[in-house]
Amino acid sequence: MCTKPPRCVLTRQSRNRGACFTSLEDGIIPVFPIERSITIKNYSIRRRQVPMCAAFSLTDYKCQGQTFLEALLDLKPRGRDSHREFCSFYVETGRLTTSQRLHLLEKLEWADIKKLKPHPELITEMARLQDLQRQTLARWHAEIN
Repeated sequence: MCTKPPRCVLTRQSRNRGACFTSLEDGIIPVFPIERSITIKNYSIRRRQVPMCAAFSLTDYKCQGQTFLEALLDLKPRGRDSHREFCSFYVETGRLTTSQRLHLLEKLEWADIKKLKPHPELITEMARLQDLQRQTLARWHAEIN
């Protein structure tokens, strides 16, 4: 377990914004730790940390309809009902153009994926809609013949 911040963190920018360091590859930026002190109830607290945070994150609902070239996903089931987990898994993995650029926050086991199932009422509704489709096509073929 790391108890002290590193001397620096090297990060690669997705878009090079002009900053470059001669001894590093293009787009690689070093981020150095900073130290801050605050006083709370006559106690001085000093904190040293690397000032980094995620650029952004999206929920599965927010990313619907979007396409991404690369993503880091947290697909590990978190104890919600199986239908919600199933829908989230489908939406999140379906946003990428290729699985080659899919990165997982945690390793998935086959057992995690096997237990994801749509709600029984959704399966019933899909069967009803498929039956209506068959009936519609049959009537349409009967009328044109």
